[in-house]
Amino acid sequence: MKKYVAALYMRLSKDDGKIESSSISNQRKILKRYAEENCFDIYKEYIDDGYSGTSFDRPAWNKMITDIENGSINTVMVKDLSRIGRDYIISGQYTEIYFPSKGVRIIAVNDGYDSFGGFSDMIPFRNVLNEMYARDISRKIRSSLHSKMLEGSFIGNFAPYGYKKDENNKNHLIIDNASAEIVKRIFEYAYSGLRPTEIAEMLNKENVLTPKEYRKYGFIKGYVKDKLMWRASTVCKIISNEVYIGSVVQGKSKKVSFKSDVMIRNPKNEWIKSENRHEAIIDRETFEKISEVRKRK
Repeated sequence: MKKYVAALYMRLSKDDGKIESSSISNQRKILKRYAEENCFDIYKEYIDDGYSGTSFDRPAWNKMITDIENGSINTVMVKDLSRIGRDYIISGQYTEIYFPSKGVRIIAVNDGYDSFGGFSDMIPFRNVLNEMYARDISRKIRSSLHSKMLEGSFIGNFAPYGYKKDENNKNHLIIDNASAEIVKRIFEYAYSGLRPTEIAEMLNKENVLTPKEYRKYGFIKGYVKDKLMWRASTVCKIISNEVYIGSVVQGKSKKVSFKSDVMIRNPKNEWIKSENRHEAIIDRETFEKISEVRKRK
C-alpha cells in the first residue's frame, strides 16, 4: 500500500479579510485533525502569511514545489482550493496537470475534494469562483482608494521624504522636521541655480542619507552598510513634487491587472490633485520659479 506523506499548505492574505475561519491557526487545526484522523504522515507545514492568491510567487509555495520535485512529498493538503490560489488558469494547471503528473494527491478538506477519488468536474468551476472572488475584492479596494483620492486623503504606503504620517490620521501628512530641513536645502540650492547633479554631489559629500535610507534607519547623516548615493534623478523628483507646497497628487499610475504587479503610467489629465491638504514645506512662488527655470533648461 502506498505511503502518503503530506505537506500542510496554509495561506492568508488581506483578500481574506479578518475572518477567524480563514486564519492560519484555524487552517492548521483543520489540516492536522484531518491528517491524524486519516493516518497521514506530515512532512512539513508550509505557510504563506500575507501573500495574495493571485500570485504564485510565494516563498512557502515555492519551497513546497521544490520538495515535491525532490520526491519528499506526495500529498498536498489545504483547507480549501482557494488556499492554492485565486488565478483559475494557474490553479487549474497545478490541480489538473502538474500535481497529477508528479503523482501528488490533493486534498481540500472543506471542499470535500480528494484527487485520490479521481478528477472532479466541479474543480474548474471552483477555481473560477475563487478568481471571481479575488477580482471582486480587488475592484472594491480600487473603488475605496479612488474615493479617498478624490477626498484628498493620502493613500501611499510611505510618507514622502520631508513628511510623516499623522498618528491620529494615517491619511494625513505632517512635517518631519529632520528630513524637511534637507528638502528646504535642496530647494534653496535649486533656486540658486545649482543643477540636480551638483546638489546630489553636495549631499553625498555631507553623508546625508537618501530618502530610502532615512526611512529605514531613522537618522539624517552618517555611514551605513551598503550606502546608497543621492542621484540627480532623486533630486529632480523632490523639486518637481507638489506635495511640498501642500498638494496631494495621486492616481499617476495603475496596475495592468489585479493579477499583476506591473504598473502603467496614467495620462496627466487623469491624475487626481487636491490642494492645501497639509502644511507646506516650500512656498508656491519658490516652487513655480524653479519649475519655470527647469522647463527653460
